[in-house]
Amino acid sequence: MNETNWISVGDLGTSFAVSSNALAPVADLAGHAYDIDFGGAVITHTFVDGETLRWQVAGTSESGTDTYRASSPRDGIYFVDFVKSSARATSVSLVLDLQRGIATAVIGTLPDAARAAIPAVELAWQKRELTGVDVQILAGAIDRRFDSTSAVHEATRELVGKRVLYRYNPHECYEHVYLNDSMYAWHCVSGIEQGLADADRCHYRKIRDGLYLFVWREKIVPTLGVVVIDLDARKTTGKIFGYAGNDFGTLANFPIGAYATVLNTTTVRQ
Repeated sequence: MNETNWISVGDLGTSFAVSSNALAPVADLAGHAYDIDFGGAVITHTFVDGETLRWQVAGTSESGTDTYRASSPRDGIYFVDFVKSSARATSVSLVLDLQRGIATAVIGTLPDAARAAIPAVELAWQKRELTGVDVQILAGAIDRRFDSTSAVHEATRELVGKRVLYRYNPHECYEHVYLNDSMYAWHCVSGIEQGLADADRCHYRKIRDGLYLFVWREKIVPTLGVVVIDLDARKTTGKIFGYAGNDFGTLANFPIGAYATVLNTTTVRQ
């Protein structure tokens, strides 16, 4: 009988937490409030302290108070992440680029049990995405109006063709191959998922030269990954979000960070 090592996101988080290479959280945003205009909605984010965030959608009653975690991959740039307590299985990740007054929001929602149980072949016949993890990536302006002339973190192909090794702790090591604009392949070199590999949907944004926002959505075990990759510093910061177990109940949302080594770059001639 052939067996594989597919595990829950909760078990993955437990393994990743041992001697983690994640960036330490920072409290730099505590006491500050930012109005982020997403070109349709203005959301005020008030950082009450180093762990508590209040958000309010202007002109509506929609608001919430959640626990956040912030890290800073470069000066003036923050990765902020929280689970939205007012919505089902939804997380919000923000890249706050304070120097340029730019924000990017990644809003991800995990599938319920019924959606996750739809066979892949049925989804393929219906021309639907194989992953049930939904994501919205929104561009915004910080403390100013967002319009068609506003600067944004642009979609990019600069990672496409790169093969990168990521070491999350002394025993968890993965490699990524960025295949094209919407797909990447991952392989667990060592760790709790050793030997597993797959190709999944992904999204890229450029924050600065050598600094990228990378989002992926897995289809076998419903998982959302959001990371900021600094190829200059050879370091990442981000998170993984999914269900803690196989009952589609408790959520797992844990910080990750890795040391990055670019193994090679494949250039495709046009």
